[in-house]
Amino acid sequence: MKYKDPYPSKIMLAGEYGVVVGGSALTIPYTRFNARVRNKKDITKETREQAAKSQVYLGKIFNYLSQLPAETFHAAPDLDFFSANLDNFWLEMDIPTAYGLGSSGAVSAALYDMFFPGAEDLSLAQQKEDLAAIESFFHGKSSGIDALTCHARAPIYFSSKGEIQKREFNPSKIPGDYRFFLLDSGERFDTAPLVEYFLEQMKNSTFASSILNEYLMINQKLIEVLLGIREGDPAMLIMVLSDYQYTHFRKMIPENMLDVWIEGQLSNEYYLKLNGSGGGYMLGITHESSMESLSERWKQKVIFI
Repeated sequence: MKYKDPYPSKIMLAGEYGVVVGGSALTIPYTRFNARVRNKKDITKETREQAAKSQVYLGKIFNYLSQLPAETFHAAPDLDFFSANLDNFWLEMDIPTAYGLGSSGAVSAALYDMFFPGAEDLSLAQQKEDLAAIESFFHGKSSGIDALTCHARAPIYFSSKGEIQKREFNPSKIPGDYRFFLLDSGERFDTAPLVEYFLEQMKNSTFASSILNEYLMINQKLIEVLLGIREGDPAMLIMVLSDYQYTHFRKMIPENMLDVWIEGQLSNEYYLKLNGSGGGYMLGITHESSMESLSERWKQKVIFI
């Protein structure tokens, strides 16, 4: 059974906020943090509190799904089986919440495998729609991108044309001997208010024009370079994205990251960008020759991917 395997967190290498308005995205599963389906017999003294909280929100998700119209899903949930097993399963998770790593996506992926028979026979696009409906419990509205990445356990390219493809991609082997890293801001940001803020900003014609004509183009070029579709320097593209996000997405960047963000721009030793909606982990890129110095500077706050 697929749900016996861990559900990884996710990293969005490119596409945050652009996907909200039809842009492309590139995501990868990140197995350092995971969610796991556990049986009640696996509960220990140390996990008793987490198991109890898990079973409470599983009950709330069941109630939510029960109220959705049957035609919401391509693979309808087996609500009878779900109800009968509410006390038998729980989710053990070390994915930080409100950190941009897809914690709700991993939970949605696990529930999809457990309680939606026939889901494995659907296309990626259909699975994405189903998973978006499940994950909307957490955020009010979801694209399904995070959940599909956690469910597929594979890098996925979401093209602006609506195509969804699993791709071969090794984040530790990037053109130019660069390395991605996560930098812990220590600040949790809720997704829904930030997306609402972005959509409100899109009502401004100048902001919208910049997003559609500049931001989406930079993201698209970065994705194509990372996937080997075109030649280019990924660090230089992320430098441009970093500058753009600092200017236009300042609300999404934790206050304690602003100076660090600018320091990277000025030193050219590294560049930071958002990983998801904002807060939590910042996604960075640096040359392999700088990895040791950044590790010494940031200690446990930095994780190389």
